[in-house]
Amino acid sequence: MNYVAILLGAVFIMFMGFLWFHPKAFGQPWMKGANLTEEEMNDANPLMMLGAFIMALVLAWATSRYAGHTEEGMNQFVHGLYHGFMPAILYVAPVLVSKSIFEKKSLSFILITVAYWVLTLTVVGGIVYALTPQ
Repeated sequence: MNYVAILLGAVFIMFMGFLWFHPKAFGQPWMKGANLTEEEMNDANPLMMLGAFIMALVLAWATSRYAGHTEEGMNQFVHGLYHGFMPAILYVAPVLVSKSIFEKKSLSFILITVAYWVLTLTVVGGIVYALTPQ
C-alpha cells in the first residue's frame, strides 16, 4: 500500500471538486439543483472540509486495495483507470441516481454529480495504481 499515492488521490478528489463545482464550471446549475446559493456554498466551515477530505482519503484507500496486482501487457495507469471506473459506474453512480431521484433532484443536478464522481474516481484509480509498486 502506497500512502503517498492514497494522499495524492485524496488531494485530487478535493481539487477536482473545487474545479468541477466552481461557479464558472458546473457550480451554478448544480447549486440551483441543490437549492443552494453561492453564499451558502462559500460558507463551508473547516470541519466540513476536513470531513470531505477524510472521505476522500477513504475512497483513495479503498481504490488502492488491489493496486499491487498487474495485468500482463497493461500499463498500470490504464489498469487503475479501469479499477476506478468499474466501482464508480457500478456502485457509486446507481446509488447517487437513486438517492437523487427520491430527493426529486433535477436531471442536470444528477448528471453533474454522477459525472464528477465517475470521472474523479476513474482518475484516482489511475493515480493510485500508477504510483503503487508492483
